[in-house]
Amino acid sequence: MKTMVWAAFAMAAAVLMGGCSNPRVTDAHLTDSELARIQKGILVPDAREVDYVEQLAAAREGYKKSLLDLIAYYESTGNATKLRWARTELKTFDQAVRYSYLMPGEWLPENLSASESIPEADKLYEQGMSLYHRSGGLIIVANEAILRQALQLFNQLITEYPTSDKIDDAAYRAARIYEYLKNYELAAVLYQRTFQWNPDTRYPARFRAAYVLDRRLRMRADALALYKLAVEKESMYVNNTEYAMERIQQLSTPTPSPAPDVKIQGD
Repeated sequence: MKTMVWAAFAMAAAVLMGGCSNPRVTDAHLTDSELARIQKGILVPDAREVDYVEQLAAAREGYKKSLLDLIAYYESTGNATKLRWARTELKTFDQAVRYSYLMPGEWLPENLSASESIPEADKLYEQGMSLYHRSGGLIIVANEAILRQALQLFNQLITEYPTSDKIDDAAYRAARIYEYLKNYELAAVLYQRTFQWNPDTRYPARFRAAYVLDRRLRMRADALALYKLAVEKESMYVNNTEYAMERIQQLSTPTPSPAPDVKIQGD
């Protein structure tokens, strides 16, 4: 019996010293191109998109100002018919659907540092978490209205206090909510922001980003890179790591297997 124990110990030592490699671990190493892609951010808006959105916002403001100027002119000249037209157009403009297109986690840079203790930011986070838990905390069914209120507070924290040590926490919670609301692209970005802003974050953000890209968006080459990063950085989540290593093997083959369901670790 002692002989068998010592033999097993010797084999384990050989693996650790490099005499015999575990291919599942070896396959988890990031290539330079994968690392560069992750550092830049996957699905993060580029400069052109930011420019277009800024131009759109300026055009909206200019259009509204022109309508207000026209209304003032017709009020001064007494042209009732054209005044009515201009007021109707302004009302239509105010009622039109307008999207923000860029959320705080998208347009803020990836090199922020969650390092400064800011009481106001802490308060916002506590309020957001209170609403988050009141909503049901994403356990099967949640109160979506309350969840959106929590999301607003997390985004407010990120926007107003970008140096707070709570920005990675807020980014992760926002990502969880976006994922629940099926806004998978934005969820993937915010999961990435979580570990970009705090490389030592306690959340399994790398794995969740990979999982969303893999299962929801079918962006499997990008998911592969993030699975590798999750294996390297988030090994404390054993179930996640096992799943990630399986997917790394499957996605590294010419015809990857469909991703099975998994219960993700991490709150």
